[in-house]
Amino acid sequence: MRFIYTKTFARFFAIFLIVALLAIFDAQGYLGYIKDGFLRGFGLIANRVSQVTNIGKSVFSTLFIIKDLVHENAALSQQVDQLAFDNAQLKSAQNENISLRKALNYKQQAKLNLLPVEVLTQDPTGFSQTIILDKGANAGLQIGQAVVTAPGVLVARIAQVSPTTAAAQLITDPATVINAEVVDSGAKGLIRGEHGLTLALDMVTQNELIKTGDSVIASGLSGDFPRGLLIGNISAIRSQVTELFQKAYVTPAADFRNLKFLFIVL
Repeated sequence: MRFIYTKTFARFFAIFLIVALLAIFDAQGYLGYIKDGFLRGFGLIANRVSQVTNIGKSVFSTLFIIKDLVHENAALSQQVDQLAFDNAQLKSAQNENISLRKALNYKQQAKLNLLPVEVLTQDPTGFSQTIILDKGANAGLQIGQAVVTAPGVLVARIAQVSPTTAAAQLITDPATVINAEVVDSGAKGLIRGEHGLTLALDMVTQNELIKTGDSVIASGLSGDFPRGLLIGNISAIRSQVTELFQKAYVTPAADFRNLKFLFIVL
């Protein structure tokens, strides 16, 4: 039978030859160096791979920790904001209770016939010189009545009345005119609003003595307001010899930005 040489036979023969040579080299000890070098190289590669893997694990672990810290910080920040909001509400309620107690105490001590009211709306910009009160004609309110705050500080006059509410014109309105008196000297004059900024004491004769710091009250003349209601204090004086009257500027005693609990003088 004739031997046929094929590529398959060549492949098997080459593999057999390589295996045989490796077996001979291994028996002679020649492969030990190759094995040792291979193991050393493999160990080095495995060590590098392990280091890289550990670094990757550390990086991902740090990222997860940072992510958790970010979420935790956001939650804590939200809690802080909520606590600040709650504290502001409690403080506002506390201040409101203090104001209410002062107002009720003033009503008990005052000799005037007072009706407590609450401010419903007020223009925070000061452009409008009118406030809306929570009581009206059904509670006995009438046009022209004085509106005061504790302790007896004049703030407004009732301008319009409906059955359940009323509109009061602040004394800082230019349309408001009050017969006034300087406490120290008894000088008489007229108080007019200065467009919500301050008050002007006008029509004070030149022979009257007035000075800065003097208190100004409602004089009660003409029956426009009850006598003795505090208006404010003189802050500046404008007087010239050539003029018949002195003019002074008065800082209101009331804080018109924080009107809440008031009284109607019945």
